Amino acid sequence: MDIRLLSMYKVQYMEGKEMDISETVTFFNDLCCMAPGALIDERIRWMETEGNKVKATFTSNGITISAWLHFNEKGELINFISEDRYAAHEDGTITQLKWSTPLRDYKEIHGYRLASYAEAIYTYPDGDFTYATFTIKDIAKNVTR
Repeated sequence: MDIRLLSMYKVQYMEGKEMDISETVTFFNDLCCMAPGALIDERIRWMETEGNKVKATFTSNGITISAWLHFNEKGELINFISEDRYAAHEDGTITQLKWSTPLRDYKEIHGYRLASYAEAIYTYPDGDFTYATFTIKDIAKNVTR
């Protein structure tokens, strides 16, 4: 994980097994939230269902993670929850925590029905920490510079 401000200033850099697992969770989350057509990938195993949610495992580069995908009555993804992601602490330690990305406010943007709002949340023993929020106002594809 390499976090940089303005692509120049190092904010945080971590590597190792835990970060590989965490980035696998992030990649699978990105597939679910931004490229649902890719969910027919052979690396995904659909395992259990309970009402409007389904459990899936995703394997990439020898790492297998799992997540629950929650859907509303319209079939829209409204949350992604995994217990496999790690959080880095100020003292340099890392802890495996529940991580979720609730999605909402679906609307049509250039002919695509998309969640226009999302959050990234770690669940610590003393409560939730929302460390990122996203609002989609517009999208573009196949853009050349």
